[in-house]
Amino acid sequence: MEKKLERIFQAYHYVGGYELFFKTGAFTEYLFDKYEAEKPEWYGQALEVLKLIREAGSAEPEEYGRIAGELEKIRDEVEGQMRGVVELRDNLSVCEYVLRRLCEPEPAAPADDAKEASSIISLIFRSNDSVAVREGVKAAIASLPLRIAKSRFFDIVEGALESQLGRTEKDIDDIVSNIEGFGGLKVSEGVAGGDADASEIVDTVFGSDFAETSAEELTKLYDRCGEATLRTAVRIDAFSDIGLMINAALLELAASVHIGKGRGEVFTNTSVTTFINNLLDTFESGDRKTFEDGMLYEGIDESELEKLEEVRLKIPGYEDSFLQMAEADSPDVYRDAQRCVALISDSIFAALSESDPGKNVDRDMIMQKAKELKDKLTQSFASGSKLLQRARMAGILSKLPLFLSNSDEVKDYIRNSLESCRDEREKAAAIREFKAFFSEL
Repeated sequence: MEKKLERIFQAYHYVGGYELFFKTGAFTEYLFDKYEAEKPEWYGQALEVLKLIREAGSAEPEEYGRIAGELEKIRDEVEGQMRGVVELRDNLSVCEYVLRRLCEPEPAAPADDAKEASSIISLIFRSNDSVAVREGVKAAIASLPLRIAKSRFFDIVEGALESQLGRTEKDIDDIVSNIEGFGGLKVSEGVAGGDADASEIVDTVFGSDFAETSAEELTKLYDRCGEATLRTAVRIDAFSDIGLMINAALLELAASVHIGKGRGEVFTNTSVTTFINNLLDTFESGDRKTFEDGMLYEGIDESELEKLEEVRLKIPGYEDSFLQMAEADSPDVYRDAQRCVALISDSIFAALSESDPGKNVDRDMIMQKAKELKDKLTQSFASGSKLLQRARMAGILSKLPLFLSNSDEVKDYIRNSLESCRDEREKAAAIREFKAFFSEL
């Protein structure tokens, strides 16, 4: 649990730091609205949490310990209601943990930004391993304070896309889809209106914090995470029995989306989370025959089920083989298989693109996609606070192909990031978390 919270704390800083967490309370406000409408008995607890978070936003540091204690009490109260208030319980754990981290002695801010930038550069380039260097640069982009003009941000996005000239249209679509996901284009409306699945909000704000989960532990996750988190977790061990079964279920979910059932209610009366819960319950009981006989297909028409079976029967547990088998079968099955693979990719926002995967893009096509993306992001940024804009921009930059081509550019980016940050506590925390990243390598 401690390791999980440590990763989530780093993710908080990654998407805008403690300011964003305390001054927006977006996730808890979502829960607040959700419980008022659906679970009145938990409304009071959610309201109390929201008040405490808002109090923490304006409290002095010496008050954080007391507020953390209040949150811990509420968490203990809801622990026995695990299945019902799991989002609230997990959110409380994170709230309490972040508060206690902020109670720690304030770290000293760097006296010399240029010297600190050189120190960070030496950490990044200490290895001759190109993969390690690339990950270090990405960590710097993700963890350091973001203070850049929107015009500069859009120039970076356009340049990163342009660097992919000659790649396939599917490659570009995947990059754009990742950007749109972190840009809030697919989830912001749900956050405001309470329509988005909680796991999507968690993934957007916290990142996929179950990435290190083993296949054996997946059976313990069904009461606290939905389709999006499981889709990431199952990639860890796709060849295990439980991995194959969840992979099969997710491919079926993907196919049902493609044939028009919609994302929120994949089957007639079964939500995505309930579907996964049923699947895992079936696996735990060892009742494989029930699964194979189609218990989980309730609500699908015969014609749709036939289409679904075409896809389901092509599941070897490995995506490349899956696509090769489908391509040898028929173009229609291959196209459906591509879309399914996209939906179980690392991005929970992967698009069901109609583009030809073999077609290489030219500059005009990339510039057109960059313009469309800029228009969408501009509209998205207009509806949020500056803190949320910064969070989205930082997340988007970390999803781009590397746009810094040599050590001098990396050093300039780091130095400018540090010099532009006026919040000494935020700057010090960012450097601490960045160095912690390298200490774990």
